[in-house]
Amino acid sequence: MDLEKLEKLAKLALKELSDEPPHVSFLVNPHSAAKFRNLMVVAKESLPEYNELFMAAYQKTNNFDSDEACSLIKHLLQIIELEKASETKIEGIKIFESAEEKLKQAGFCFRKDDYPSTFHNLNTTLEMVLKNKVGIPLTISGVNTSNIIDVLVKYKVEPYLYLEEARKHVLTIDNKIKHNGYSPSKIDCINGIKAMEELVAKLRNIDMKLTEEVKNKIYEGL
Repeated sequence: MDLEKLEKLAKLALKELSDEPPHVSFLVNPHSAAKFRNLMVVAKESLPEYNELFMAAYQKTNNFDSDEACSLIKHLLQIIELEKASETKIEGIKIFESAEEKLKQAGFCFRKDDYPSTFHNLNTTLEMVLKNKVGIPLTISGVNTSNIIDVLVKYKVEPYLYLEEARKHVLTIDNKIKHNGYSPSKIDCINGIKAMEELVAKLRNIDMKLTEEVKNKIYEGL
């Protein structure tokens, strides 16, 4: 079972136990005791690194009352939040590693004087890091990167100055290549690579502060 499902199960158990009278022993409430044991088994399977904690709770269920069980479930929910945050961080690192690989490919194309491919890789790099930072799955294609940058710049979401530079030196040139048959120059590539190197470095170490209004504006444009 994944963490999302475990979290839903834990919250349901917590709600049911919270509705019961306080300090009711599980010895006189076998139905709640069975549900609690089941939750501990699921938690043990989903979070094996906490095996001893959940098995101890399972074995001592009859010694618990409803309040003690609620406290343990709240602790379980805290563990889930920590694990989810860790998973998100790891996924973010993987995405940035892939984006940086695309940036390296852009540099390789540049050294081969393949300037259109340089911008193709720069544009892909920009799309990957932006999706990661604003919470758009990579599997969603056809995202208008320019619209996302417009929103972030309008609301001055950091690092908006670097985003403006990426739009100017990467998106604008890439669009001219795709739609106007523009042939990029060497200086175009140098500026584009530099803009993306600086943006990726900034985004890697920054947590974008997105208000609900900004999120809605971004998601409306998908």
